[in-house]
Amino acid sequence: MWSQTTQFKPRAVALACAAVLAGCGGGGGGSDGTKVQAVEFNYPGGMTVAVPPTVATTRLVATASGGGAVTFSSNTPDTCTVSGDTLSLVKAGECSVTASQAGGNGYAPASSRQLFVIPKIKSQLVFRNPGWQPLDKTAVQLAATSDKGFPISYASKTTDVCTISGTTLTKVTNGMCTVTASAQGDDYYATMTVDRNIPIGTATASVLTFLTGYKDAQHSNEGVIGRPGNQYWCPDACYQKASSDGKSYTYSVTFGAQPKPSDWDYYYAPQFFLFAPGLTESNLDPDSGYPVGDFRPGAMGLRIDAQAALKFNLAENNEWFTSANNKFNVELGISHFTTKDGKACHVMLKATVQPTAVAADYSVSLKDKFTVSESCGLSGLDVWNELQDYSIAEIRFSAVAANDTSGYKTEFTLTGPIVFQ
Repeated sequence: MWSQTTQFKPRAVALACAAVLAGCGGGGGGSDGTKVQAVEFNYPGGMTVAVPPTVATTRLVATASGGGAVTFSSNTPDTCTVSGDTLSLVKAGECSVTASQAGGNGYAPASSRQLFVIPKIKSQLVFRNPGWQPLDKTAVQLAATSDKGFPISYASKTTDVCTISGTTLTKVTNGMCTVTASAQGDDYYATMTVDRNIPIGTATASVLTFLTGYKDAQHSNEGVIGRPGNQYWCPDACYQKASSDGKSYTYSVTFGAQPKPSDWDYYYAPQFFLFAPGLTESNLDPDSGYPVGDFRPGAMGLRIDAQAALKFNLAENNEWFTSANNKFNVELGISHFTTKDGKACHVMLKATVQPTAVAADYSVSLKDKFTVSESCGLSGLDVWNELQDYSIAEIRFSAVAANDTSGYKTEFTLTGPIVFQ
């Protein structure tokens, strides 16, 4: 299972020979009247060191303007070695390589150097937020794991709010407790760190905004609005509109006398999707309207830290609200991707909501109200772990049952932002 890790950003800088490194050669013609030539040396960096007995290698590529053969040599053989045009990465650190052309055929000798950093390998560090904690004397046990089995240490960045001894967190006062979990690496794996913000007492998690408003009937300010494309009757039965001020979005389905809503199964129940920032029309299957592709964590969507609830304002049309079954579902499409029956599948979390008024503000607890509605054939999935380990790529609203009273109109109206807090 993928988990959030702090991104390791290797410093990989190709240093131009003439500008940075002295004694490169090729800066002028020879005293014997030979012509100047230049060596163009492609940047060879970007790979990480490998764990022995495996050795990471890459092919060196350089050309001389005079057309002669180019040879390579390592200036840092403890870090990287050269054999022919093959560069072997021995260990993490700075690697310096020179590409040389010996001259001849009327050209003076020339060379060019590349200097770059060989980074260590990134491992995975899983540190899930325990969530809001009451201000009391009950200690909180911290738990993080390294996929390579490295020892974990914890430190408080807010010692006025919380202190840490070993794996035990002690609450000091109301506020946001920021804890860093660290997995110490070795000669080949980088040290990884993950920060978690834990609200204590009266403190609340920061607001994580999914969308702020609506551009038009197919787009929020941040993403795309979709619906199942296989609802082939929707061009006539569906209505979508964003308000002129961009604050509201309305989606409705009106059945004719035939077929009645009872003749349709849940798959055809009124439903629409709101996609996270970063997802575009290219991520939607034109036939089904559902997201396709491998939504890897971090690539798109929102990541939950200590946010405890999904908050939004939703209205139903009065006819539907006063019907026998006016409940609606809220589903979260998680970037936990796999295949099921040979097709792409994303884990889904669902909460069923009983409306309290025609229009109301809702706060749906992530831990308590959501369950796994689509497991993609996986077992042992936990809602909070899914939210911690993967990003939220989609929010789906649907009617539990379409309105079956006179007129058969089932209408949703969202007003204002949709946030997690």
